[in-house]
Amino acid sequence: MALARSIVSLFGQWRRPKDPKSLGALAEDLAAWFLRLKGYRIVKRNWRTRHGEIDLIVEKGQTLVFVEVKARRNQRRGRPEEALTPQKQKRLLRLAELFLATFPHPQHEIRLDVITVDFSCKRPKITHYQGVIYG
Repeated sequence: MALARSIVSLFGQWRRPKDPKSLGALAEDLAAWFLRLKGYRIVKRNWRTRHGEIDLIVEKGQTLVFVEVKARRNQRRGRPEEALTPQKQKRLLRLAELFLATFPHPQHEIRLDVITVDFSCKRPKITHYQGVIYG
């Protein structure tokens, strides 16, 4: 796990986009690489409905994981984890239910995770919080 975090953060130190959309896209790319290095398979990226978007949907073994990626360039607006408000958590749960209604996965265990990418350091710091969003 430490090796995956190191490899991904090394790549991130060379790209520091200034605009929020590019920063978010880079954070999602880093999170996807990080998860692949940890043995996850990417099912969908940026799955959108009129109700919102799920950043990453991945699976490992029999577990289907819905992942919200949060990034911060600096700490002025708080840590990336603090950006996951109760309203955003409810929306992610609703989106996960919509995904499962559209693409049933009856044999899978379901989990909702958060990956944070903190760009305020020399190398981006990636943290994976597993099963942190509950219905």
